[in-house]
Amino acid sequence: MVPSARSTLVFSEVPRSIHLVGKRPVVTYTEEQFDEAVHEAFKRGGEEVRRELEPKLTEAKADLKTTTQGAFSRLVERHDESLSQMRVLLPRLIAEATARVVGALPIDAAFVRSVANDLLADVAPGAEAVEVQLSPEDLVKVEGFDQELRHKFQSLRLVGNDDLKPGDCLVKTRFGIMDGRMSSKLKSVEGLLS
Repeated sequence: MVPSARSTLVFSEVPRSIHLVGKRPVVTYTEEQFDEAVHEAFKRGGEEVRRELEPKLTEAKADLKTTTQGAFSRLVERHDESLSQMRVLLPRLIAEATARVVGALPIDAAFVRSVANDLLADVAPGAEAVEVQLSPEDLVKVEGFDQELRHKFQSLRLVGNDDLKPGDCLVKTRFGIMDGRMSSKLKSVEGLLS
């Protein structure tokens, strides 16, 4: 019996090979039709793959967007944290570096006179009872400095102050005390930077 085109063959064992007998089937389509059928099959296959992959791609895009936004948010937070830390630390670092540089400067008579002159520049000439306080070591370095300033301040006195370090200076007038200590200057620099 010859099976019809719609019959199903059932084998008791897996066949080793299959051979068609009889005439070759007659080709009922042209080459253009074949090419068109192949093109259509590719198109359908592409559409099926697109439909199948589109939800996965949409999900992957959403995941990537969420991950990117999260990473960007964390980066902005870290940037803000770092900036805040730098705002706190930078003035201290600059003040410490300045203190080290100033601490390494030689405190000679010219330096002590310069510090005292800077403070005295804010005192009106002829002011009564002007007292310049220096460390005992600096007082020795600028011996005779008070005589040089007598033309501006008739009652100027240079006084030693054990609480002052080399390079420090306080000027006392009847209006108050002007602070020329290194530590005070460094604190004002740090305050300006904060």
